[in-house]
Amino acid sequence: MTDIARKVSRFNFFLFLSVFLACTQSSDSRRLETVSMLGAELHSDSGGDSLLTGIETRLSKEPNNLSILIEKGSALEGLKRYREAVEVYTQCLVISPESPELLRRRGQRYISLRKLDNAITDLELAATRHTFVKAENLKYTENLNWAIWYYLALTYYLQADFENALTAFQRSYDYSADNVSLLASVNWIHNCLRRLGRSDEARQVVEPIKEDMGYSGNYYKCILVYNGTKTESETINYDTAKGFEMCTVGYGMANFHLANGDKETALKIFMKIVAEETWQANGFLAAEAELSKIQ
Repeated sequence: MTDIARKVSRFNFFLFLSVFLACTQSSDSRRLETVSMLGAELHSDSGGDSLLTGIETRLSKEPNNLSILIEKGSALEGLKRYREAVEVYTQCLVISPESPELLRRRGQRYISLRKLDNAITDLELAATRHTFVKAENLKYTENLNWAIWYYLALTYYLQADFENALTAFQRSYDYSADNVSLLASVNWIHNCLRRLGRSDEARQVVEPIKEDMGYSGNYYKCILVYNGTKTESETINYDTAKGFEMCTVGYGMANFHLANGDKETALKIFMKIVAEETWQANGFLAAEAELSKIQ
């Protein structure tokens, strides 16, 4: 294919993609949060004002109370109002500028807003400021050790920096303290190794995960396909899968196809993923990043 043909082909792909996204992601009265890596408008959820009103009432009496401010930030995150959440965490960092937890929170939401350079700045700084101590039986939502490395790794991955992503995901694995964090780290370590052409190592990483180990969740479903325990068709129905299942399992399968040289199948799945409304999902972000790099 000539250079001119490649450029025309790429232009036609993005023209189709922009029309496709416009048709599948309808505009409404919700707040515009950000623009995707593909140029699509991404909106917050509607509602939630009553919850925020109660928090604001308490903040009016204690405007510098970090616990209440963090509660507000979390509530905004739940509504996909990430711009406001970032503003709240920035306010928190004025009060407590050395806090690695606040840097992690803001960095994670910069990822949601597709501001990847900002995310890396915050998360790398969080990694230098946090004292990492291995914990046991700690829920992933409470595990700062794991979260800093996991979201930093995810940001590297979205930028196709698979070497740095692999190192950071391996560190997140070292600090995983529940099944959710362990399986999430294993999944992305596998994905990085596949993209780096290290297929034998990728298989070794997922080989120990078996059906009778009491695990569950979408990453677990992916891992059982990676290691040959399950087939793709047993694991996901692309005609009925929605939301986080489509984004998480779909991306895992698409990446598997892409690493094995089947770009056409991977592309079809990526397109299904970015037609979903679950634009905050890691798999959605990853599919979006892949499509933005199509040559």
